[in-house]
Amino acid sequence: MKKDKIDIVIAIVAVGMAVYHLGNCYYSIVGTVEHRIVHLAFAMALILLTSAKTSKRPLPLILLIPVTLICFGYLWSNLERLQFDMGFPLPVDVVVGFIVLFVVFLGCSLSFGIVLPIMAVILLLYGFTAHYVGGPMLSVQEIITTVCLTFGSYDLWGIILVISANIIFLFVFFGGMLQGLGATDFFLELGKVIGRYTRSGPAMTAVISSAFMGMTAGQATPNIAVTGAFTIPLMKKVGYKPEVAGSIEAAASGGGQIMPPIMGAGAFVMADLLGVPYSKIIIMAAIPAILYFASVAIFVHLSAVKSNVIPFKEDVDRKKIYNNAPLFIVPLLAILALLFFGYPAMFAAFWGIASLLILSFIRKETRPSLSRIIAGCISGATTGAKVAVACATLGPIIALVTKTGLGMKVGYSVELWCGGNIFLGLIILMVAVIILGLEVPTVAAYLIAAAVAIPSLVRLGLEPFQAHMFAYYFGAFSGLTPPVGMAAIVASKLAGARYIRTALHSIVAASAGFLVPFIFAFNGALLLLPGTTFFSVLVSVAGVLLGIGMFQMGFLGQFLVSLNILQRALAIMSGLGFLIFAATGYYAIVPIASIIFGTMALLNWRKMGLAREGGSTRSVL
Repeated sequence: MKKDKIDIVIAIVAVGMAVYHLGNCYYSIVGTVEHRIVHLAFAMALILLTSAKTSKRPLPLILLIPVTLICFGYLWSNLERLQFDMGFPLPVDVVVGFIVLFVVFLGCSLSFGIVLPIMAVILLLYGFTAHYVGGPMLSVQEIITTVCLTFGSYDLWGIILVISANIIFLFVFFGGMLQGLGATDFFLELGKVIGRYTRSGPAMTAVISSAFMGMTAGQATPNIAVTGAFTIPLMKKVGYKPEVAGSIEAAASGGGQIMPPIMGAGAFVMADLLGVPYSKIIIMAAIPAILYFASVAIFVHLSAVKSNVIPFKEDVDRKKIYNNAPLFIVPLLAILALLFFGYPAMFAAFWGIASLLILSFIRKETRPSLSRIIAGCISGATTGAKVAVACATLGPIIALVTKTGLGMKVGYSVELWCGGNIFLGLIILMVAVIILGLEVPTVAAYLIAAAVAIPSLVRLGLEPFQAHMFAYYFGAFSGLTPPVGMAAIVASKLAGARYIRTALHSIVAASAGFLVPFIFAFNGALLLLPGTTFFSVLVSVAGVLLGIGMFQMGFLGQFLVSLNILQRALAIMSGLGFLIFAATGYYAIVPIASIIFGTMALLNWRKMGLAREGGSTRSVL
């Protein structure tokens, strides 16, 4: 099949997938289990088609599409028998189950790489051999039934795929349509306006634009692709080093997964695991997300001073702001209002998409062409399809972790390793989630941690909300950490910079993403948990901002003028002091941290005076 024909088929499948899911919001086109089958069938077809388009040998991938659909059709036609005869599949059922697992794992590897499918295969092998290491003896029939043929809560067709089919796809599709219909132009231009009045210029544009896009995209890589293509060249033009320009964009876009109201896919899964409305997750995540972007803004300003950036005023297309503002603001407000009035998330997403389409056609300036609508459908549906196969791959992993008792073993091992110390337990969880997140989607890293490690932290005394949000944050920011930080890789390529240096700078810029979770793990005020007061929230936020600001001064080596080694150490010590105060509430730490910072500031002020006498200084003022 020629590539232009594949493009036509991709467009048809993407539009069909979008229309089906939108229609299913109000009309149950098929049964609940059948809906998951249709959802995954669309996703697999779209992934195989898009992969065939870029493959040198597209025919095998194209031939897999009818094989996949036949297997899905077989499960559909035998659904009642499979659910009634649970645990006693026919030989043909087992064969079909293996084929379904193979194509789903293949789709996941085509979307996110081989690590997550390999984990699933290893767990399958463990299921077959668990009795040799003290686990249960499971037959092939039992394992295939458990992971693929039960249609229960935790298998390939389980609750994770339900969330993908009913909620995640719609919100991801909404983000794709926003970009396709030009709503993203609004916050790019608004970012320019703010950048005109700051020392950091286009770097602040990157932060503001990425924050706005993060409110709708919930992903780092698309955020970088949209905002970074514009902001990174401008940052380099005004004097930022390539690795600094790339790190600023990577760190800013990395916050997309934690920025309400539309966070990453893992946030919707978290709401289900905790048994709370998604609006509760939005409330919990709001303050940490704001602190994160404030932290990146501090880094941006200090980097501008250190790099001696001389910003220029970017040209702002104010017509785009006025014309496209309703396309961004109204759908977002509609989603928020519906969520907070208690409507299901799928209805909120539906009306967000509907209002976006209606508003785009009202005015001639924003009226999209058919090609732009189709492009938005393809972008949103393709991304949603990738999330679907990742969720489907996670089902067998969670099922086997539960069935074999591996989750309990690992959980109790975590308790043993940390010796009852919550802080050490958090360190173990952080390392585990970051390692998992290097090569798997955030939702996968978070959910695996939720299955094996979070229960042990809850038993040690951590609140479930704090434990789940902690794991989710580190899954989200694993995209910045070497050796395989995807967000940093994409940003470094756009900047023409060395990857490792970009990744290291990204970690400093994103320090809030790595430090704030430890604070809200001990201080629930940042998550607005029940029992918190306005004063406790205010004090905690102030402590975090002061701590992170001083921490970044020390790491970047910049205050009034550049810091020497002693001054950097003092700045880091004072920053850590304020952060410990924010986590523990021990007011005795505040004067000590203040004295340390005052000492550093005095030394740096004297250095600035000497520099002025020599005729050279870089002042933040």
